[in-house]
Amino acid sequence: EHKNAYFELRKEEWFCKQLLEEFGLNQENGHVINGHTPVKKEQEPILANKKMIVIDGGYSKAYQPITGIGGYTLLYNSYGLQLVTHHPFTSKNDAVKNGRDIISTRKIVNQELERQTVADTDIGKEIKKSLEMLRAILSNYDN
Repeated sequence: EHKNAYFELRKEEWFCKQLLEEFGLNQENGHVINGHTPVKKEQEPILANKKMIVIDGGYSKAYQPITGIGGYTLLYNSYGLQLVTHHPFTSKNDAVKNGRDIISTRKIVNQELERQTVADTDIGKEIKKSLEMLRAILSNYDN
């Protein structure tokens, strides 16, 4: 498969920031998540100073000889962003005998110094506005 310029540019932080800006996203805190592009054995899944994360590590058995792994899972919670690498699934017997189905490696992409709360999210801000409106209605009702 012939790869276009995107595959070179995605390694550049400025390019990822420009992509984020084009979609109206925060350039400093945002990330570009790229799937459906297997990460070969010699390649890194985290690019452009942690702005680009390639999450397709080869879950499909056909890609595992190329990738050397069984895929990635991207996790996000209030502590930050993590990329989990999975070993390939070989067989039920191997999974039971060697515990291969549960072995994963976690790589911290970024760690929040201050945990994000629901109030910090877009939905949290909407909830806060709704609460203010309901309090105003209740205050008018009481008066």
